[in-house]
Amino acid sequence: MTTTTTKRARASYKLPPDIDVIELIERAKQEFYVDPSVIGIGVGARRRADEIRHTETALIVYVKCKLAKSDVAGPHLIPDSFEGIKTDVVQPFSAAAPEEALGFAESHQESEDMAFIDWGRLHEQWLAEAGGTVDFHGKVQDVGDVSVIEDDGTLVKTINGRQVVDFVQAYKLFRTTHDDIYDFVTFFTDTPSGMPPQGGSSWYRFVYNDVEGIGLSPFDYRAPFGTNKMQGIMFLNRGHFPLWRYVMLQEQGHRWASFAPYKESSSGPTKTDHMLGGWGHWTLNFDDDVSSMDYDTFDWVESDGHFERISIPSESRGYCNLDLYLMGLLNRDEVGDFYLLSNLSQVSGNRYTATKKLLNVHNIELANGIRNPSAATAQKLFKNAFVVLTKDIDASHDYIVEVDQLRVRFEQDFREATKSLGRVDTTLGETQVELTPSQVGALTGGAMTALHRHSVRPWDLAVTGTQFTGSIQPGQTQRWFTYNWHPAYVANWSVLPTTTDGKVAWSVEAERSSNGRLTYWIVIRNVGTIPTAFEARYALMR
Repeated sequence: MTTTTTKRARASYKLPPDIDVIELIERAKQEFYVDPSVIGIGVGARRRADEIRHTETALIVYVKCKLAKSDVAGPHLIPDSFEGIKTDVVQPFSAAAPEEALGFAESHQESEDMAFIDWGRLHEQWLAEAGGTVDFHGKVQDVGDVSVIEDDGTLVKTINGRQVVDFVQAYKLFRTTHDDIYDFVTFFTDTPSGMPPQGGSSWYRFVYNDVEGIGLSPFDYRAPFGTNKMQGIMFLNRGHFPLWRYVMLQEQGHRWASFAPYKESSSGPTKTDHMLGGWGHWTLNFDDDVSSMDYDTFDWVESDGHFERISIPSESRGYCNLDLYLMGLLNRDEVGDFYLLSNLSQVSGNRYTATKKLLNVHNIELANGIRNPSAATAQKLFKNAFVVLTKDIDASHDYIVEVDQLRVRFEQDFREATKSLGRVDTTLGETQVELTPSQVGALTGGAMTALHRHSVRPWDLAVTGTQFTGSIQPGQTQRWFTYNWHPAYVANWSVLPTTTDGKVAWSVEAERSSNGRLTYWIVIRNVGTIPTAFEARYALMR
């Protein structure tokens, strides 16, 4: 007689590359939400005492108060693993939680914790404790294009002695004076007035997704907010204002990136080694250009068979072509190649040798399917409302002005980061359309105008700039294109060598696309005898 035994895979602190994280979280909620003290499920680095083990990924169960196993009743005891993944029970609101802003990279774990908190679940629990209704006697008013909510004490709750903002209630108060037209709402807490700082991080919280092919399953968490429009909420920590562009672009970018795994072939395994911890951010060894969707501060530059790490300041941050594809702003055939490095070996300083793996959008599509909607029909203009929470609206003037300045700046940052392919409107009220040259003239001419609530933004008056740079070999001819130019503007192009003794010639053709926008085709020829770097500049006529 023979017997056969089936070995069960041991649970590990590793996220399987082919797992659907959103579906995993939803299954875990069904299992663990029977306990009202569980206030969120997520994935992230394992915690061991005060140590964060970034090489070990766990299914994290967030609880109001973490107890010893011996003090937890059987049905509420979180098992050591779930579906083959080790679990970690974390109490996010504790005496050890940071009260002041951490460095942006250092706040990585705190950011993930706040993003996975189920704010809707907390709000419903707090609402039930209040008898089902909350009488609000504070103020909700607009100061320019910033919405300001003065808390009367009902917006701030207490968990384990720590003050926590009810962000769902804050959104509902915002909606008492504004229509359901906003894709995103970004919250700011006026801490000098007495509002709690909300930990050491900035974060993005998922609310809705219907986009396919980006590594996220469809989900809909809108019900607690009472919205049919919102896609996500953000919180920006005041301590991160000095890194505003980097931080804000990353939190906004989390609507779409970085969650997509890849395959090297249709029959090959799903891989996530281009993502930090397997989910959520690009890893150091992935050449993501100047993308804001990582936690390193470097861009890889290949030269003479080596790879050099070039430091990226916050003001140079943007989105890489893969980001733009996931955001629905670039077509699949416009992304080009990107690469992943392995076997890194330091040569000197920031120079390394490495094994280079070339990837492209096809590898992303093999693992995730084709993005739907495609760039042809995907949303390009988004509404993002900026909301300040304060204890004293009369004393918060300077802070509101600071937030308003950042609001205006973000419109330009997002436009630049998306290479003018996307736009975010941060004004309150109806969507502000792009101004025509005649409207700009009306607003800057000093006369009365019928235009209402429009402002002239920096790009309305920016008439010159460098659109792209490149290099070209002696005798070589290359054809470049730049697209989505407004037909009301005529762009004059010039190509200037930046290499000493370099010589280039160029010609330009203009094409009107099906959407009415203009594409410029620029043919550049190296007429000199040495390799030459160049920059393509434009001057706009209106």
